[in-house]
Formats: sequence, C-alpha cells, structure tokens
Amino acid sequence: MRNKQLILLILFSFTLGACSLFSEKENSDYVARVNTHYLEFDELNQHISKDLSEQDSTIAAKTYIQNWATDKLLLDRAKLNLPEEKQIDFRELAKKYEEQLFKKAYKDALIERELKDVIDSSDVDEYYKNNKSNFKLNEELVQLRYLQLDKKMKALKDIKRQFQRFNPEDMLSLQEKSLEFKSLSLNDSIWVRYSEVVKEFKESKGLQLDKTELFKSGYFIEIENENDLYYIFIKSILKRNEEAPIGYIRPTIEQILLNRKKINIAKKIEKEITKDATKNNEFEVY
Repeated sequence: MRNKQLILLILFSFTLGACSLFSEKENSDYVARVNTHYLEFDELNQHISKDLSEQDSTIAAKTYIQNWATDKLLLDRAKLNLPEEKQIDFRELAKKYEEQLFKKAYKDALIERELKDVIDSSDVDEYYKNNKSNFKLNEELVQLRYLQLDKKMKALKDIKRQFQRFNPEDMLSLQEKSLEFKSLSLNDSIWVRYSEVVKEFKESKGLQLDKTELFKSGYFIEIENENDLYYIFIKSILKRNEEAPIGYIRPTIEQILLNRKKINIAKKIEKEITKDATKNNEFEVY
C-alpha cells in the first residue's frame, strides 16, 4: 500500500457487509465505517508493510479491514446485548486498572529518582555469606582457558609450556601473541556453564568434548584436527547441587538487593505522601 489511490482501488474491489466507504464525503480520510467507528487511511497504512507487492498489499488490506470490522461489530454487539450490571462491572474494572497504571507509573518515577542503581559490593558479599546455602547450582560450571592454533605455527612447544604453567609472565607473553592465534580465551577466573562450553566448541570449532575429560579439575586437554591444534586447561569445576560461587551468582544477588531497595523506597514514599497530605489538610479521618 503506497497511497490513497491504491487503497481506493482495493476497496472498490472489496465489499464488506457492515463496513462501507465514506462515500458521502469527498476526499475522505476514512477507509471504512462500522456504525460510529471509523478506520482511517493512516491506520491502515501503518499495518501494511511497504515491502509487499501490490497483490500482497491488496490481500493484507482486505484481511486487516475484515478483522477490524469484525472486532468493532463484536464490541458493539457486546455493549448492546450484555446485561447492564455486567457492563458496569467491566467499567469498574477498567477504571481500577487505569488507576493502577497511573499510580504505578508515578510511584516508579519517584523510586527511580531516589534509587541508587549501584549496589555496594560489600552488601552483595554480606548477603551471599548469610544465604549461600540457598544458592544451589542446577547445572555444572567450569573455569577454563583455551587456545586455537595453526598446526604449522612456530614455537608450539614453548606456547604449550606457557599455556600449561601460566604464571603472570606466561599469561602476558600469550596475550602479546594473541593476533597469531586463531582464537583464545585466557580469563580462567570466570565461571561458565558446561553446556555453553560444549555448544561453543561444537558449533564454532566442530569439536566434541568428552565430559569425563572436561570434568577433571586441573586437567590439560590437547585436541587436533586437520589444520588446527587446541589447548584446553580445566582450572576448576562445580557440579549440580553444589553451592554457586559468588562470582557466578553476583548479578542475581544484585537484583535481589535492588528489588529490596525499591520496596523500601516505595513504603517510604507511601508514608510521606500520607504524612504530607495530613499536614496540608488534604487527608483527614472522621
């Protein structure tokens, strides 16, 4: 649908029982009418993709008009035929929902104004210390580092020795050579899901990792294929139902503490609003 002329061409070929063009108005901005409801050209255009062909646009327009008309007819029939008490209930529900939206939007704005987004690290540590027994792993985690090298690369023995030993000097040396490697990850302080490790190596590198070997903490694995050589070192592993490490669970704890702050601020706001209203004679109990 590109313009009003195309819509009109569509509508001339489309008859809708309860939906008609505004024929009495020249240069009308309306496409169709159902009782007192009007469908505008702009609304119809917004729901028809500009990438469609003319034929597909015609089909999409007819479908949208039909659905729009059915929706409005159902609404009018419902208002006409439902018992008055039921309609009153619906209006009350709509009013309460509208009030809830207003109150929530206002309260959220006040909370965001007072809220400090940054949660102190000491608060996270304290919460973890007091509740760590509640944070049990539901999947295996690993800490590992790896290198992917070309098998024809020079000094493979030196690289392998540095990778396994991995003292600060070795780590720096490997980082300086990073552009010579096909891929690498040397940060073995991060806990990652075992399932993600397996998926990454399978999808991007075509390697099938053996779980028995992978789950040997402090275990070095060397794998090769036609062109590449892989060095993998498993620093640590954690199994299901073990306590989650703080480095892994920290974002969850931060969110818990953030939500707790929001609740406390909301309670404070409610008390202050009531206090101020009483002081300004806006609220009184008879």
